[in-house]
Amino acid sequence: MQTGVIAAPVTYSIKGEQYVAVLAGWGGVWALAPGILSEIAGPVRNVSRLLVYRLGGSARLPPESPVTRPPLDPPAATGTAEQIAAGGRQYGRFCGGCHGDAAYGSTVLPDLRRSALIVDGKAWASVVHDGALRNRGMAGFARVLSPEQIESIRRYVIKRANEDEALEDK
Repeated sequence: MQTGVIAAPVTYSIKGEQYVAVLAGWGGVWALAPGILSEIAGPVRNVSRLLVYRLGGSARLPPESPVTRPPLDPPAATGTAEQIAAGGRQYGRFCGGCHGDAAYGSTVLPDLRRSALIVDGKAWASVVHDGALRNRGMAGFARVLSPEQIESIRRYVIKRANEDEALEDK
């Protein structure tokens, strides 16, 4: 099916032909929050579609295309240990449910460790604080996070990106 399946299948018949249909595509928490655990079977792709199989049918899905992701190429980590730790707590509370545990994101939503925005605090704040990507589903957090807290989250993500980049280099 080339993607996750969370929905239950349904079966039906039309003019004596039996079919099984299932909605395919990631939903729920698995493709979002588990962090590195989601990588065990390789990067998760999301190809949302309705798949319908006819018993005895012979059609095939098109070949699966490879998953490509931007490289880990973070700036140097900055900030005090306290700022980064505070950012980790705020990340866990406000970001991790969608962008992955310990800032280890899936391919369903942006992996923030790989985001070009982490190099620029103003660009980061325009999204996380001001809601510049609200029309694409990323709400701004100005009502619940201060600019300093948002910057500490960015510093935490940069620290995590550097840690994981160092592991890839080994």
